[in-house]
Formats: sequence, structure tokens, C-alpha cells
Amino acid sequence: MTPGGATPGGSSRLPVYVAAVIGGGGAVILHSLVRLPEVESPTQWAVLSTLALLAGSFALKVPGVPVYLSISDAFFMTVGLLFGPAPAALTIALDSLVVSLRRKNNLRQLLFNVTSSAAALWCGVQVFWLLAGRRPGAPLVAVTDDASVLPLAGLAGVYFLLNSGFTAGVVALSKGESPFGFWRRHFAVMSVNYFAAASAAYLLIALVRIVGVGALAVISPLVLVCYVAMRAWLGRVADAQRHVQHVDRLYLSTISAFSTAIEAKDGVTSDHIHRVQAYAMGLARALGVDDEPTLKALEAAALLHDTGKLAIPEHILNKPGKLTAREFETMKAHVDIGADILASIEFPYPVVPIVRAHHENWNGSGYPRGLKGEEIPIGARILSVVDCFDALTSDRPYRPALTDEAALEIIGQARGTMYDPTVVDAFARVYRDIAPRSLPQPRLDGLLQTIRGVAATPEAAAVPAPTPPPAGGPPSELLAFVSLARLASGSSTLADVGALATGHLRHIAPTATVALFGVDTDRTRLAAPFAAGPAAAEVGGLEIRIGDRLSGWAAANFSTMHNGDARLDLPKASTDVRWASATPLVNGNTLAGVLTLYTAEPLSADQCRMIDMIAPHLAGALASIAARPASEAERRRSRTGLRVVASR
Repeated sequence: MTPGGATPGGSSRLPVYVAAVIGGGGAVILHSLVRLPEVESPTQWAVLSTLALLAGSFALKVPGVPVYLSISDAFFMTVGLLFGPAPAALTIALDSLVVSLRRKNNLRQLLFNVTSSAAALWCGVQVFWLLAGRRPGAPLVAVTDDASVLPLAGLAGVYFLLNSGFTAGVVALSKGESPFGFWRRHFAVMSVNYFAAASAAYLLIALVRIVGVGALAVISPLVLVCYVAMRAWLGRVADAQRHVQHVDRLYLSTISAFSTAIEAKDGVTSDHIHRVQAYAMGLARALGVDDEPTLKALEAAALLHDTGKLAIPEHILNKPGKLTAREFETMKAHVDIGADILASIEFPYPVVPIVRAHHENWNGSGYPRGLKGEEIPIGARILSVVDCFDALTSDRPYRPALTDEAALEIIGQARGTMYDPTVVDAFARVYRDIAPRSLPQPRLDGLLQTIRGVAATPEAAAVPAPTPPPAGGPPSELLAFVSLARLASGSSTLADVGALATGHLRHIAPTATVALFGVDTDRTRLAAPFAAGPAAAEVGGLEIRIGDRLSGWAAANFSTMHNGDARLDLPKASTDVRWASATPLVNGNTLAGVLTLYTAEPLSADQCRMIDMIAPHLAGALASIAARPASEAERRRSRTGLRVVASR
């Protein structure tokens, strides 16, 4: 059994492992070369070795793994039983060399294949003669007496464990998986082949003792029958595996399409869920999780864990600020809703328990059930850590992305409270190794943009009634804006309105930078042709897609956001600009623009109330400008800059 082309490179332990196997196996081959002159009956050894090499040329590919299985093991064992460990090691080393050259393996693969197989067979033959209590190369009758059954089982067992173990180790480490779990899934069943080969070797020696070397010609048809039967069996296994892989691809493609729609509503890209999936699978393997149902469940849950967000309003999902207590209770409902939706699907793996528990905390303070410690499924414990890490290191409507180091620090602070300490420690150790190198190319980009475009259309949003002015007499600043709305019925432009508005807004927030955003003709973007104040140079000409950042969120949801993070709109803002207050300017049911103030200090409640009172009048001024036929000069400006038009 030899690796058929697994390229080392998945784990940092792999080069050390490969070097150790090559070194040990190389020592075995050198020792065998030194002992070769002691071999008795070299002619018989040459005949058996030739048969072994011929049988090795009919190696069969094991489905699902880069490993080949040969029927020549019976001949290798026979050489070991007749002539001792040194000739057996040299024979199998020569066979592995020929096979590796034929498959055009690189030098490291060739050396590994040759040395690992030689070391495995040499150890197995040594165990046989040790258990038999006789020297290697004893008379044939000593090999076929009744006391040889246990030594023969020892030969087959040691040879199988070492040969399959060496191969499983290199393939698993190259894939970043647990070697034992990989061996158990793909190699344990092959033990039957080794014990059958040992039995064949026993019978072969018995025939040689009775009939002579000519018996080898008699059993050749039997070997051929075994080869044909094994090829047919592996062919059926390959067919079944291809069917399972086809069903798995269909199953995951369906899940991926469904999750894309969920992520569109949540305002993040489909890359997020695929990154979470890659991190989760890599971390699970690093933790030694090798149970196939658990891994399959985690693979699906990583895509579907936020299914319940379909029931959560967009203005809560994408709110660029802290949720209120009531909003947070609404958000928490997505866990049970999602689990209940998925419970109606007959998954072949335990997906629902992972989804229902992915917001549970290690100390029992999570939701919805308050599970703690190992009551939480391992898949959910893994998912909560990797989901948090990817969310922290990605841009979100409510904050810019953090560095990997900052995200790990935040997760580390929650170690033992929110997160399983073992999972956190493992992730911090391997996150660079398991980071996704490439992501599946989405085939739903057009549909995704359509979903987001419809969701972001202001007219499609639920429009709350504007805050009415107080019953008492309006302050002078508000009266000024009433006058401004009247003035806009003339030839004023949006920039003129902004300039006049700034003069009055400075009575409310003297040090603020004022930005007046208008809506483009496609009603998908905001642009600021006017800005005044300390950070005007950073704001002027800024464009924001409706639904993105802080001002875009206010526009998409027709909701005011006071004292949010200014970096959401201005990632490179100076340290003097820390806060942002965005107010949608709504005229009837139509978005006319957004008024955003960028400040060094948060606005007070009175300042926020004044801005909310001003907004409807400023919206009326912008709507009047949008409804007025554009002059030729304005049309020229619209072709090179922002175009503000009436809603259709």
C-alpha cells in the first residue's frame, strides 16, 4: 500500500513526520543490504521477488483516497517467512521504487513510499520470528507447523498497522486532518486484505514444501481470480462513493443557495458563511473531531445557522449601533425560529442541535436554553468561535473590520465564559493554517444583487411617521427651516439648501461637519455634493450605497441613527471626528436625502430632538428642488455629479 500522490503541505508537523519515516526506513534498507549475502537459496528468492514485482504492477486504486492496494503482499510475506526480514524489506522496497517511478511521484514521495513499506514489512517479519521463537530462514516445516498461527497473525497485524499507519499519517497531515480518524475511516477495513495475504503466504509455503517451486505456477490462476474479484469489489465501492458524492454536492448546493438568500437579508456577503464553514471544518479536524455525522452536520450548520434571521426586521439586523433591550429580545428569537424551520427538514445528520445551540455560552449565560459546558454540542462550540472571529474581522454596517490580533484578543477575553477554552486555544493556534485559501465562486451573484436592491429600495421600507413638532411654539431655528423650504421653490440647488441649512445648524451643533446627501436617479446610492465644517474635505463628494454604512442604513430603513461610529461613513476620518448622526429626509413616502452631522462629541438629547424636528422641513426643500425641471446648467452638472430627481 503506497500513497498515490498526496502532496505534503497541510500541517507544520508533516515535514518532520516525513523525514522521520524516511530516516527510519532508510536505516532498515541499509541494514538489509548488509545482511543480504547471508540469504540462502537465492534462486528461489529471485523467483518469488519477480512474482511479487509482477503482481505489484496490477495495483488497484482505493476509492476516495490517494492510495493503491496491491495483491503482491502475499508474495512479500512469503519472502519474509522463507528468507527473513532483510530480503523481504529489499523486495518490497524495489517494488515501491518501480511503482513510484511509473506514477511519476516527486522525490520526497518516492523516498517515503520506498522506505515506509520496507520498514513496515521488516518489522512484521521480525515479529513473526520473535513470536515463533526461531531464527529467520528456519526450515520450511518450522513455518507451517500448528504453532505458527499466532506468529502469522502478528506478522499480518504489525505489517498492516505500520504500512497503513504510515500512509494514513502522511495523507491526513497533508489534508490537515487527524491521522487516527483518517486511518479509521479509510484503512481499518483493509485489515482483512492483509490477514488474507498472510493466509495465502502460509498456504504457498506449504505447497512449496510439498511440491516444490513449481507450485507457484499452479497457484497463479488463483492469484488472478483474487485480483479480478478485488477489482470488481473496489469498482462497486467507487460507484457507490461517486453516487454519495453526487448526492452530497446536490445537498450542499441546495443549502448554499438557501443560505445566500439569508445572507442577502442580513446585509453581509455569501463569502462570510463560506469562510465560517472553512474555519469550522478546519478547527474541528484540528480538535480531533473525526465522527463523520458530526462533521457533515457542522458543514451544513455553518451555512444555515442564521436561517432564523429571515424573521428579523432588516432595521434590527443591520442597525449601525447598539440594539435596545426590546430589539435584542427580537434578535434572540432567530435561534429558535431557525432551528424550528430546519427541524422540518429530514437531515441525515444532527444539524438542528448545532443551530439551536450556537448562541449558548460556556458558563450557561447564553440563549435560548442556558446550556453550559459540554451540554453544548461540540459543533455549536466550534461554530460560535469561528463565526465571531470572521464577523469581527469583516466590515459590518455597525463597525469597521478589526485586525486578526484584535479579534483574537476579544475572543480570548471571553474564554471560559462565552467560549469553550479548549476550542479558543486550538483556534488561536491553528487559525492561520485553516484560513480559507479560496472560496467557491457564487453562481447567484445576480440574484443576490436583486434581493439586496429590492430590500434597499426606500419605497419598499416601512415608513415611520416623522417626529411631529412639540405642541408649543417652535424655536427660531425651526422657523428658519420653514422659510428655507419656501425659498427652495425658486431656483435654489441642493448645494444652496445645504449652505443655508448649515448656518442654522451651527446654532444647534457649532463644531459639527454637516453633510447633505441626495439620492441618485437609480435610487440606489447617496452622494454628498455639499459638506461644510472641520471635516468637509473628507466628506465632500462622498458616495454611499443605500443600505451600507451609517448614512446608507438610515436611508434604507427610514430610521434616524444618532451618535453612531463616524468611521462607518468615514473610515479614514481624523481623530476629531468620532460620532455621526444620520437623519433620513423623507417627504411623504419618498426619500429626498439624508442629513448627517459628524462631531467630535456625541450630540445631546436636546440637539438630537431639534434635528429630528428640522428634518421634515429640510426634506420638503429637497423635494421641491427634485420636482422642479432642471436647467441646462443643472443638467450638465447631473451628467458629471449627483442627480436628484423626483420619485417615480
